[in-house]
Amino acid sequence: MDIGSIIKKYRKNIGLTQEEMANRLGVTTPAVNKWENGNSNPDIELLAPIARLLNISLDTLLSFHEKLTDAEIEEIIMEMDNMFSKEGYEKTYEWAMKIIKEYPNCNILIWQIALMLDARRMTGECKEPDKYDAQINSWYEMALNDENEEIRHHAADSLFGFYLRKKNYTMAEKYLSYFSDYDPMKKVYWGRFYKEQGKIEEAYERFENVLFSEYSTLNFAFSMMAGLALEEDDTTYAKFVAEKISTLSCLFDMGKYNEYAPMLDIMCAEKNVEGTYKVVEQLLENVDSLYDFQKSKLYRHKKFKKTDDSYLQVIKEKLLEGFRDEDDFSFMKGYKPWENLIYKQ
Repeated sequence: MDIGSIIKKYRKNIGLTQEEMANRLGVTTPAVNKWENGNSNPDIELLAPIARLLNISLDTLLSFHEKLTDAEIEEIIMEMDNMFSKEGYEKTYEWAMKIIKEYPNCNILIWQIALMLDARRMTGECKEPDKYDAQINSWYEMALNDENEEIRHHAADSLFGFYLRKKNYTMAEKYLSYFSDYDPMKKVYWGRFYKEQGKIEEAYERFENVLFSEYSTLNFAFSMMAGLALEEDDTTYAKFVAEKISTLSCLFDMGKYNEYAPMLDIMCAEKNVEGTYKVVEQLLENVDSLYDFQKSKLYRHKKFKKTDDSYLQVIKEKLLEGFRDEDDFSFMKGYKPWENLIYKQ
């Protein structure tokens, strides 16, 4: 949006005609008309009076080069994409320079333009790719200082990737520090960082740590979904989600116990006597599989604390104590296989 559009928008907001505005500013009506049509711009000494008349700040009056809507940004990026095929890399780059000068404070646009130029030169569309390093990186750095965390994240991601490709590991590590320690991608990038340096053992360990921690996150999310479904008496959906949890446990080598466990709440909600018995039987038989992940090839580089096998017996006793609760499992009362299972162990 140019300054003429800004003037037109706010003039109409306060109900002034072009003639009334011209009279108050001491200019001609055609002058105001030319501003609004983009044929000319107001003299610099008129900017403050215009802002006061329109009840807006100078920042708002002059913000036409700062803020763009998502749709406007998308339109610019699509135009740029078309230019690559029609005009080539060099001319598109020159066009991009002009666009960024026109919108110097729109960091999301600047980052996207830099990213497109960066990507295109890596696909062989640019004869001298290194020639543009400094400028593209300077645009990334501009986006890196944005107040929006997501934009900073994108910029840090791009700079990390650039310096990793250049094998400048000191600089790559610098941009890793911009990622939150709670961001799972930071752990993945550390693995990538070690891989590129040939530190294979360290890379594997980082990747395995990601898998292990993400299993816990996914398992918790699925379990909450299953619990929510049960609260809504939707046992069909709860069972569907529980099956996903079982599959997840199998995929991540979490042991038979964790594969069977998700179905217990479903069977209890349905008061399914035989189903509850079968699940509990499997749980008690597979308590010792709770630490199977420590033996999995999937985590062969991950360091685990040594576990005491006697703790598994403690877990089993706690389970039996819970299964003997006559309130929670009242529907199982009188079922002989159940009583033999939980009282004769």
